[in-house]
Amino acid sequence: MARITVIGGTLAGMATAARLAKQRHEVTLVAPAETLVEDASAKISDHPVADATSFAFPAPWRDLFRKSGRTLDAELARHSLTLAPAPGRTVGVDRWHLPPERGAQFTVLSERFGEPVAERWRDLLDGLDTVWQHRRRLGMEFTFSPKAHRAARGELWSDRTVADLAEGLPGELADLVHSTATGDPGRSPAVDAVWLAVERTFGRWRLLDANGRTMPTTTMIEVLAGRLRQRRVDVIPEPPAHADAVIDAHIHTPRGAWFRRPGPRRRLRRNHYVCGEHTKAGSGPVGQLLSAALATYAAHLDLTGTDIHPSVKDT
Repeated sequence: MARITVIGGTLAGMATAARLAKQRHEVTLVAPAETLVEDASAKISDHPVADATSFAFPAPWRDLFRKSGRTLDAELARHSLTLAPAPGRTVGVDRWHLPPERGAQFTVLSERFGEPVAERWRDLLDGLDTVWQHRRRLGMEFTFSPKAHRAARGELWSDRTVADLAEGLPGELADLVHSTATGDPGRSPAVDAVWLAVERTFGRWRLLDANGRTMPTTTMIEVLAGRLRQRRVDVIPEPPAHADAVIDAHIHTPRGAWFRRPGPRRRLRRNHYVCGEHTKAGSGPVGQLLSAALATYAAHLDLTGTDIHPSVKDT
């Protein structure tokens, strides 16, 4: 197989290295080994989909571990950890809990704000769930297609902003919607808020140790570092002299509209790829994990001629 250099000690870099090593490539991750876990942990809890002790949408984590070796549940068990449902997120100055489940949300919001607000919130997230079904196929789980994007612009609420979605909601709920924006809520596209619907669909999760104590979300990075050792990925501070392919997994600030950001292949640079939260896959840990998968599929296809992207049936 090929010699591949992954540059950047980020979650995206670690995930790409683990996936490619499982495909029997000789993988080098260019990063300071002694601070790898700390560096990669820096931003994974700074996003609506994750906080210091819980996260939503575990599917990308499960896919990463399944495609790089032992399943996530089995790997966690080796570390005396389990993945368990987490309580709802804490909202407002008096720290009330908003559960992730649709019916439970309606009940809590009806009691706190009245049924009209609960109905509006339910309908907003129902709409965002439809937005999510289109967004996930555009640079997240599949390579971005300009034609598909043009066809889906209406379903992506392209004429609305995050601030538009929050307008008229009680302050605490409006703040929650605003928190999903990648920048100024008045300029951030409404599609940024899909994570509210994702959380309602997939729930919120936390890691528990053998004594039932909640562990930091960053523990996932420590477990992933163990996977790199199992897959014999070299972690070195400087890139090797030769590589058949190079993958840039540095942290870059997302710029411009999400659909104008880079995809997995670098234009005009053969066998050069990119992954991270500045790509079309989106920000936060989910964007890093999904972009890592797309970069892996692209590199492996170009180097071997074999397409390992899962079929629609498998997703």
